[in-house]
Amino acid sequence: MNRIKETPVWDRPREKLFKNGPSYLTDEELITVILGSGTKENDVFDISKKVFKYLEENLPALHEDFSSFLKGLLNIKGLGAAKASLFAASHELASRLISKKNHVIKSARDILPFISYLYSKSQEYFICIHLNGANRVVSNRVVTIGLIDQALVHPREVFSEAVREKAAKVIVAHNHPAGAWLPSDEDIAITKNLEKSAEILGITLHDHIIIAEDGYFSFREEGLL
Repeated sequence: MNRIKETPVWDRPREKLFKNGPSYLTDEELITVILGSGTKENDVFDISKKVFKYLEENLPALHEDFSSFLKGLLNIKGLGAAKASLFAASHELASRLISKKNHVIKSARDILPFISYLYSKSQEYFICIHLNGANRVVSNRVVTIGLIDQALVHPREVFSEAVREKAAKVIVAHNHPAGAWLPSDEDIAITKNLEKSAEILGITLHDHIIIAEDGYFSFREEGLL
């Protein structure tokens, strides 16, 4: 069954993108646009779901072990080498563009474009954004996915890449899928622990940002960092 052909034209991902912009699409719909079409045996919507699940679980491997990352993509039925390479190339291009050296972080709002994708996540994502001494973004990465607690958000996991990249400052951020943006007691405890560890390492914990559907909370703006 080819569900893309059975979907009304106005409700197809590409048409929705042209009408409302890419931010209106779900993650899987964005992948469907990149894929363009499926195969005779595999509908594009089904392929998109599998690709999204794979990217969500394995994206860090794109830089750590690209051969394994690509091999995993190619194991998805209906996804050939040409389309698999599109995902690797588009992610790398997006990373380069978003990390342009002229992007200086002056406030918490400046970091929101880097973490806006967290709004739609049903699980908690804890990410780390590295800055140089001039507050320019060097890189960002996902530290952990799932329930955020002190056992998972260990300073070693948070600051290991920052030390290797010789980052001067670090901004951590996570989402609250339930909707409330105010920090929990656990969030406050994690922040204090990371701040102490950062000081020992000679790195500044510049901010901890919590985002949810109804807004965001910045520890720095609230005077807690």
